[in-house]
Amino acid sequence: MRERDHVVREARPTLDTVARAAGVSRMTVSNAYNRPDQIAGQTREKVLRIARELGYAGPDPAARSLRRGRAGTVGVLLTERLPYAFADPGLVAFLHGVATELADAGQALLLVPAESNTDHALVRNAVVDGFVLASLARDDPAVADVLDRRLPVVTWGQPKLPNVPSVGIDNARAVGKAARHLLDLGHRRFGVVTLGPVVANADADVPGNRLAMRRRVSGFVRTLSGAGIDAAGVTMAGATRNSRAAGAVAVRELLALPAKRRPTAIFAVTDVLALGALDAAAEAGIDVPQMLSVVGFDDIGEAAASTPPLTTGSQSLFEQGRIAARVVLDLLAGTVPALPRITPELVVRGSTARPPGAPATSSEKGWQR
Repeated sequence: MRERDHVVREARPTLDTVARAAGVSRMTVSNAYNRPDQIAGQTREKVLRIARELGYAGPDPAARSLRRGRAGTVGVLLTERLPYAFADPGLVAFLHGVATELADAGQALLLVPAESNTDHALVRNAVVDGFVLASLARDDPAVADVLDRRLPVVTWGQPKLPNVPSVGIDNARAVGKAARHLLDLGHRRFGVVTLGPVVANADADVPGNRLAMRRRVSGFVRTLSGAGIDAAGVTMAGATRNSRAAGAVAVRELLALPAKRRPTAIFAVTDVLALGALDAAAEAGIDVPQMLSVVGFDDIGEAAASTPPLTTGSQSLFEQGRIAARVVLDLLAGTVPALPRITPELVVRGSTARPPGAPATSSEKGWQR
């Protein structure tokens, strides 16, 4: 009778089951999976074959991580639904940076959507060594669940938490460069496309990513106000979501205004929305930049490839992802993390120019970094 005929399946085979069936020690089975260099090749092949016949899939990864005290994985807690992580170019760039830094360190990445943490189990049971909190509201229950685990944590953008390292930019200050660029070109009527409802309070209680968008709006408007542009010179429109289609819908509202109120320049809080502005202008037969200037923010890959190429605020999202991952890894290693200053720069491309009738200025010549 062949050896495999002696193998009897159990309802829930264990490591001990495999050891008995293979006639080897428990340690030998463990080494077959975890330390193959510690046993002979033929013995390992025999153990793995019998394990397959028994339906044993190998040691439980979570239990193995618990024994070792490390999971080899860092979790990124997202404020948006999980599919959004693969649809938003800015978030994709950030996650690419996180994944690159973790991969270089031999670590894995786990995406954890906060919206699925309704019973608190998703965060509390995540097998990770640390967390990156990506643009969450301070009072999101998932934030408290992360802090309760007392693991290394870094935040990206929001929330700002006591004694927790934070990676990101000063959104309100960063967009000032975009506002000054348009003012220098001679624009005096502006449209602003924000994400979500238009509200006056930039610090209203909203999800972290929306709070960042509102601070971009407040920074832009504050810079205009400092140059003497009052509320009559600024019209706002809210996009329902961060997509080109939603951006185009919002901009159609601005372009439908009476001629005396219609903006000659539009600032959108993300490049995605700004690309929607280009779509709406093209649909309406409005030349960009001769009749309308458009500025975005983020400097995603599509910004340089659009028609015309988009003027935008570049904030190095990929590098921010690498920095966030590096901070968590430094905390895990017991070292003090370095938090380099991130200074966004305005990249002037072909989507901005002086308004019709305004004299040429040096601001529209060349590239500004």
